[in-house]
Amino acid sequence: MSFLSSWSPPETGWFKLNSDGVVSIIGQSASIGGVLRDSNANWLRGYTMSFDKKLAFKVEIRAMLEGLFITWEKGLRKVEVECDNTLLIELILSGGGANSSLVELRLLHQLLRRRWE
Repeated sequence: MSFLSSWSPPETGWFKLNSDGVVSIIGQSASIGGVLRDSNANWLRGYTMSFDKKLAFKVEIRAMLEGLFITWEKGLRKVEVECDNTLLIELILSGGGANSSLVELRLLHQLLRRRWE
């Protein structure tokens, strides 16, 4: 059995942010990371952070938040975001984060309302 997963570049002039978060079941820690690349797959920026253990969903949100903050600060506005958390993607697309009880989700909603292209 084999599984293939490959990165596909965004359109020319666009950038792609891949973000992910993980929570240790054994330890009391959580980590996030991500990478920002251009349409030629050139690495522009990466990031990692560790935290005390949190809910897996909050960790996924934080991974995306950090990546988008970095992207915004670099002045990049044409950005594709890849995330493996279906619930998070659905909440973003439906606007469900606006009134969430999760601070991280409200912050993400506010960040996504900025002038992205």
